[in-house]
Amino acid sequence: MEQVALNSVLKSSQALNQEIAEKSHVDVNKCYQCGTCAAGCPVAYLADYSPRQIVRMLQNGLVEDVLKSRMIWLCIGCGNCLSRCPRKIDVPHLNDTLRIVSKEKGFPPAEKSVDVFNDSFLKTVQYTGRLYEAGLTMLYNTRSGNFMSGMDVAPHMMKLGKISPFPHLIKGRGEVSRIFKKIQERKGGK
Repeated sequence: MEQVALNSVLKSSQALNQEIAEKSHVDVNKCYQCGTCAAGCPVAYLADYSPRQIVRMLQNGLVEDVLKSRMIWLCIGCGNCLSRCPRKIDVPHLNDTLRIVSKEKGFPPAEKSVDVFNDSFLKTVQYTGRLYEAGLTMLYNTRSGNFMSGMDVAPHMMKLGKISPFPHLIKGRGEVSRIFKKIQERKGGK
């Protein structure tokens, strides 16, 4: 295992840690490492680090390692960690912020398909105001090059009424679009 001089790491990562705290509004220093977030996480077994470890790494200034981790991309935002946390640390929101910062700093996920899925998901929400499953599948398949992925189950899902070939547009989708536009303006139009 690699040895790390924490004093120098904490100093060098202070600005980036502050940026993450300001963007996420999550104070990782409130965490006292009880481990309930890791115990309830449904994707922890797939990840390189548990939610508890991610928070501890941030506390110790290992921000770059966190931005390169699989965990921030695997988090499904289920909220199990937040609902169980005695300190109410919003790990799903923190992971959302970490994904954004990771891409801004040039650390996209190792599996390109995860990034493609994330972007495709957000595009469908931006234009319909909610998740549009068929649109997400078509957009993801087109962008990832897996054109027929999931098409074997689509007819059965449509027959059961689980997905629709047409999007359900919410009434306030213009407001959702404006939220996305504000975020893009803050990021410099990217």
